[in-house]
Amino acid sequence: MNTQIIRHFILASVCAALFVIAPKLSAQSLLIENVTLIDGTGGAPVAGVSVLVDGGRFAKISAGNIDTPSDVSVVDGTGKFLMPGIIDSHIHLPGGRAGAGNREMVIDRPFGLQSLAAYLYSGVTAFYDSGNNAEYIYQMREDERAGHILSPRIYATVSLIAPPEGHGCCAGGTVVHDYEDGVKKLDALFKMKPDLLKFTRERRGMGPVGRNIPLLEQDLMNKLVAYAHENGIRTTVHVSEVALARDSIEAGADAFAHTVYLDDANMDFAKELVDNGIILSTTMTRIEADTSFLDDPLFVATIPEDARNEIRASERFNGSPYTGWLSSLRPAIMKNIKTLYDAGAILAAGTDRSLGPFPHQELRVIVESGIPPLEAIRIGTLNAAAYIGVEDEIGSIEVGKLADMLLLTADPSVDISNTMMIDSVYKGGVWIDRAALDVPANR
Repeated sequence: MNTQIIRHFILASVCAALFVIAPKLSAQSLLIENVTLIDGTGGAPVAGVSVLVDGGRFAKISAGNIDTPSDVSVVDGTGKFLMPGIIDSHIHLPGGRAGAGNREMVIDRPFGLQSLAAYLYSGVTAFYDSGNNAEYIYQMREDERAGHILSPRIYATVSLIAPPEGHGCCAGGTVVHDYEDGVKKLDALFKMKPDLLKFTRERRGMGPVGRNIPLLEQDLMNKLVAYAHENGIRTTVHVSEVALARDSIEAGADAFAHTVYLDDANMDFAKELVDNGIILSTTMTRIEADTSFLDDPLFVATIPEDARNEIRASERFNGSPYTGWLSSLRPAIMKNIKTLYDAGAILAAGTDRSLGPFPHQELRVIVESGIPPLEAIRIGTLNAAAYIGVEDEIGSIEVGKLADMLLLTADPSVDISNTMMIDSVYKGGVWIDRAALDVPANR
């Protein structure tokens, strides 16, 4: 997204540096009764369930009623559907970079806060930032974890690893020249506690015209991935083709920031991914060439009209060769996604689009690829948590986990678009007042 679109989001009314959580319901004691539960593990919906939240975590999940003290806040879930909060495994939070190509590093906190509000309004309760201005995203993450801002849970790579003149080198990346230089720079990054370290292994970039982009030497990449693991940090890699994906498997990567989109993901390759436990961020919405979804109510509610119009007019959608290239990629990537799913590969929903409602479109494209809605929900919740490495804490409605959840008015297991039919959003058991969030619907 370019600087002009970003500025459309910043309104004169945005003057506060911090938002404060003001929950209607206490995170200490909340009971949702008689709801249909879709727990995010892929299991069938279960009707007539009661879910008790205590101390911000799921304390008890039971068919029928749960006996509770009289001071527990009770929500009637009759006719409604409860699912985990959506998790986006690949974004770049707006407000830290401006412009295309060699992006200028900025710190636009007001715009970042508006973007966070749009995510929460859309039912996204956590995301992984896959590369940004390190200073910006580090501070936003720290403020979220300290409770200083109203935000989804923020996980971040802080700064991705790239070779000189390589993909990602000039958009907040950390350029490494050799092993000694790499260790020194990784040690500096480790002090910022990245949740997942991202490497790039890309020789042509995203576009219809191929380029010859430098790669990290294979031995250097192997050693740096191993060094990250020695320091207890998982790794993900930007890849676009099978050969480079196999290089990344050799290096010991834990995840891929995209599925391959320039090659056919055949069953042999899929089996390699499964055998090595690679988790892949889907990022199919990034190749959408049709803009009709921008008129959906949730997109209208969270993205200003002038910004939506500017997105439509951008190179991605305006009928340029780039648009045609994206259109040609779409069926191939959808086929790859289905092949990987059928082989048992772990898919995690990610958009690479960085606007609040886009994860819903990602889920729709996943289903359009031939994956059942219940599986798509798992891909957008529990699997996305596993991509980040936090599946023990979030991603499903199970006893002991943090109570991030969505209460819906329609069944997403029947129609995945119903993930947008949001009644309520909860983060850590705290009800989010969507009507108070700084989004166009509330201005």
